[in-house]
Amino acid sequence: MQPFDDRSPDHLRLVLETSQIGIWELDIHSGKAVRNETHDRIFGYSEPLLEWTYDRFLEHVVDADRSRVDELQKSAIEENREWSFECQIRTAEDRIGWIKGAGRPLQDANGNVVRLIGHVIDISDLKQNEARLRLITDELNHRVRNMLALIKSMVRLSARGATDISSFTQALEDRVGALARSHQLLTGDYSASLKPSAILEAELSALSGFEDQVRMSVNGETHLAASAGQGLALVFHELLTNATKHGALSNDVGHVEVVFEQDADAVVIAWQERGGPPVDQERGSGFGSLLILNALAADGTVEQIFSPDGLECRIMLDVK
Repeated sequence: MQPFDDRSPDHLRLVLETSQIGIWELDIHSGKAVRNETHDRIFGYSEPLLEWTYDRFLEHVVDADRSRVDELQKSAIEENREWSFECQIRTAEDRIGWIKGAGRPLQDANGNVVRLIGHVIDISDLKQNEARLRLITDELNHRVRNMLALIKSMVRLSARGATDISSFTQALEDRVGALARSHQLLTGDYSASLKPSAILEAELSALSGFEDQVRMSVNGETHLAASAGQGLALVFHELLTNATKHGALSNDVGHVEVVFEQDADAVVIAWQERGGPPVDQERGSGFGSLLILNALAADGTVEQIFSPDGLECRIMLDVK
């Protein structure tokens, strides 16, 4: 190892002043501390203070953490061990932040602790990232629970209406596909994610050859919560599937008009089929219709009208 040259103290001083680490040394008897400029900046001072004391430090520590931090310091001095802590502070700019600090006792010739020397760093960004991660994890857990509940309902409803294993498998695969497409919207470009019209476009893209027969008019809409978006994807999937089998999309001349509107409390979606075969009134008793009525759960309501001219469906999504 090469020895330090004569400039080493200057280099060390430069490193300390340009780093993000606050360095301090506290005299136990006087309560006064010397420290570098970074230390004072961490506590919100643009210029170094003329004097820094342990009492001033405690004043910056928030009420909820102050006693704990003080007791840790007293124990460290009494037991001659490292003082280590994390706590929230209120800076001179009246901003709440987080710091992580540590100090080591220094003894005199008689073995008495006379000073603490240590460092402090600003960990506010780290704590904010941890809080965001916890929020994301909680939201992910919530979405997974909702997704599992939806899949459980789909399995039950698909089994109720299936006549054989093949039809059950196909119906279940199609409905899980609808959930997958809504999830892709949720994790994709946020500028379009989980808007009702985008969900319908995603479901329509899973069918080929019907784009010209489904006409959309968007007069207002908003981003939906994950559970509402997933439920709406199932509703659109069932409506499109039923329309291709029994309704306006089962021939070449029928069409579907879908109007999206929004007021202060809800997004209202009007689905209207025209030009298809006569409506079978029994369509409203099938498991597909039951899924349509229940897919949104607490996020909204669905009303179906089986009029002779074609199915009409009114969907209301709460946006409060």
